[in-house]
This record gives sequence, structure tokens and C-alpha cells, in this order.
Amino acid sequence: MKVTTEKLEGSRVALDVECPSEVVGEALNRAYRKLVRQVTIPGFRRGKAPKSLVKRYYGAELFDEALQEALPEQYMKAVEETGIIPVDNPEFSDIHFVEGEPLRFRAVVYVKPEVELEDYNSISVPFETPAVSEEDIDEQVEMLRQRMAELRPMEEEKPLEPGHFVTCHVKSLDTDKMPFEDDVNYLEVGRQYTFIPGIGEALVGMNKGEVKRFTATYPSTEEDGDDTTIEFELEVKEVYEKHLPGDIEEIAKNVGKASVEELRNDIREQLMEMRLRMAREEHSRKVEEELLQKAHCEIPEVMVSQRARTLMERFLNRLANANVSLEDYLEAQGKSLEDLQAEFNKQAEQDVKRDLVLEAVAQKEDVQVSEESVDRVVEGLAAEMNQAPQAVKTTLEIRGALDDIRSQLMRIEALKLVASRAAENAGTPLPPEEQPENQDDSDGAAAEQEEEVAKDQAPESQAETAQTE
Repeated sequence: MKVTTEKLEGSRVALDVECPSEVVGEALNRAYRKLVRQVTIPGFRRGKAPKSLVKRYYGAELFDEALQEALPEQYMKAVEETGIIPVDNPEFSDIHFVEGEPLRFRAVVYVKPEVELEDYNSISVPFETPAVSEEDIDEQVEMLRQRMAELRPMEEEKPLEPGHFVTCHVKSLDTDKMPFEDDVNYLEVGRQYTFIPGIGEALVGMNKGEVKRFTATYPSTEEDGDDTTIEFELEVKEVYEKHLPGDIEEIAKNVGKASVEELRNDIREQLMEMRLRMAREEHSRKVEEELLQKAHCEIPEVMVSQRARTLMERFLNRLANANVSLEDYLEAQGKSLEDLQAEFNKQAEQDVKRDLVLEAVAQKEDVQVSEESVDRVVEGLAAEMNQAPQAVKTTLEIRGALDDIRSQLMRIEALKLVASRAAENAGTPLPPEEQPENQDDSDGAAAEQEEEVAKDQAPESQAETAQTE
């Protein structure tokens, strides 16, 4: 095989390929063996006619079958020989396919673009170490106290006040606009609710057994549209008061802590761990922004459209899992389908450039990903799907998805490397990562790969819930 390459504009490459005449002969022989079993030629049983007669009666079909088999096969060999990385299907031209002569063709294909990197080692972004104050801990203790609250039937008969809770019967009196009648449990008096606006406020001052009418106003989803008003009837059936733990010692005991000091220290550690993680994410985001500014590449439109299509498919799957139609979502958000597609196109362009730049950094820095890291991601996916890790790994390997996992892990490590240097350049080195035993820093990759390469096997309960409010 002889292959010459020519770089074209727009991250395209042209391959001019010439294959030995034996390639044509072998392709015709395979096509004959396939075609002779499908056609009928006078004087011969099916599958027994000689090649010369098949060629005479079905020459066009024979050569078309042979070409359809030989062309993709030889194109893939040319791709392997040149080392290009196609990102789309090729366009073939100048095809010369004649028996006894070399196979010649030209293939033009979009390829992964080359990334020009400026000096990213000069990036300087300070890391802001978070702090945890005593007031922060007090706030968390109060949140614990509220979560431990019990709702008990109110012993004294008195008008409802904000902070009380009720079980009530609610009925729409405008059934043509909104048919609704049901018992609603544990509504908080005075709280604002979106499913029936004003119901929390309407409860203030009512008594158990009382019936009251009120009007709910639903804002229009259109810019110049009119609000919708619906009259409801409200009957208070049961009333409750919230009872909170008496002191912090009781709270500590309820969560299994030996002392108040142990509780506060535990809260401090958890808050610091969470804030350090958030600070790292924010620092990495800033570093990534500067890194992308120091990188230049010509991204083929086909890569952006492919990624945008993937983003749309995932989004539609999430809507389906949440039993929300695309039409209802668009109406609730006040968007058109074109608006949504434009958003995904913008995100896709950013995602593709980010991946390309981080892959270029990883290649330049010779970032390696261990098989143990890949296995930990697979084990996380297997646990989510309740399947054996080896079975999941085999499935991913057949799909070629293990390479996707390795690439994702490599990009994560590349960004970590640049972020660490950027923090050191600013005189604020990153604090060491303290990870729980058996936990890998590739959790982010696992989450992304779970959706991307194993979503078909993942349980529906793991799907993200679409928010339509």
C-alpha cells in the first residue's frame, strides 16, 4: 500500500491511496462467493454458477459488492499507517477499481485538530484556603436541631401561626381551569408554595375544622400574558406543633457523639472538607479558563455538532426518566427548541476545546493513567448497576468505552498538574489531598462515564431529575 497525505483547511486531511491489484482480485472473489448464493443463472443451481457467468449477468452488482467491502477496509489500513485520528466518516473520490489493476482512491476526512499551546507553566492563580468559624458550626448545629424536630398534635386550640403545620383538604372551585381535590399533609403555615400560591399564607389565623376560601394567582409563563387566578376551598383537618431538642447535649447524643466537643469537631472537619473541595473546584475552574486562553486550535464543526447531539440526547433521556415532555419543559422555561439547541451548541464548543487542550497538555507532560485507576472507575459503575465489575469491564471494552475512561482520567490529571503549578506560582501551594481509604480521585470521571458509556445499563433511579420550575 502506498499512501500520501495532504493537509487541507478546516482540520481536514486528504489521503491518496494505492493498493496492489491483488486487493481488487481478492475483493471480487469474496463478492462472487457471496453473490452466487443469492442469484439465479439459467442452467445452474443456486451457488454453483462459475464466476465468469456471474460477472456476465450481474457484473455491476459484483463490482459494487466488491468495492463496498474493499474500500472501507483499505481506508482503515491507510488511517492506521498514517496515524491520523478521524472524527467523521470520509468522503471518497477518484476511485479506480478495475480487475487486474491497483485500487486507487482519494479519501478526505476531518481529523482531530492540532493544539498550539502557549507557555501554560506561567499561569499564576492563587488558591484561597477556606476557613470555618464558630458561627459556621453554630449554624450547622441549629440545622441539626431543626432536622431532629418532631411534629406533635397541638394540644391547645388556638389560631394557626407561622411555623405551625397542618393536614388539610384542598379543593379547586375553578375545575375548568384546574381540576384538583385532595388531602395535603404537613403544610407549613405561612410558607410560600408554588404548587398552590398563597395557601401557606391563607392558613394563618385559621382553626382546626375551619373551612375557608382563597384565591391563588399563577404567574403567566409568557412575557405579555395574563396571570391565572383560581379559587380554592381549604379545610383544616389536623394541626401540629414543632418540638425541638432542648439543648446541644441532647443533639450530640442523638447523633451518637460522646460529647458536645466531639460533635463540634466533627462538624468542623466536615465543613472544612467540603469547603476545601469547593475551593479546589473553583481554583481549577479559574486555571482552566486561563489555560484555554493560552491554547489555539481550529475545531471542526462536525466535532461540535456531534457533542451537541450527545448533550441533547442525554438531556432528553433525563426528561423521559422524570416523566417530563420536551414541550412541557420548554413551556415552563419560556424557551424555544432553537434556544435549547443554541445552548447545547455553545456548551459543546466549550467542551470540545477543553478536552482537546487538556489532552494536548497530557500528551506533552506524558501523563499516565494506571489500570488500577480505570478499575476503580469500573467498580464504581458496577456498584451503581448492581453488576459484577468484570462483566461491566468486558462490556465497556467491547464498546471501546474503556479508552474513553482512560482519556477522561488523563484529562483530570492534566488539569490537576497545571492547577498545582499555578497555585505554586502564586505563592499559595495547594493543600495536600486527604482522601478516605479506597477512594480514588477519579470519582468525577466515574460520574461522567456512568452517564456517557453505561447509561443504558444504569438503573433508572440514578437518572437526574429534570427541574421544570
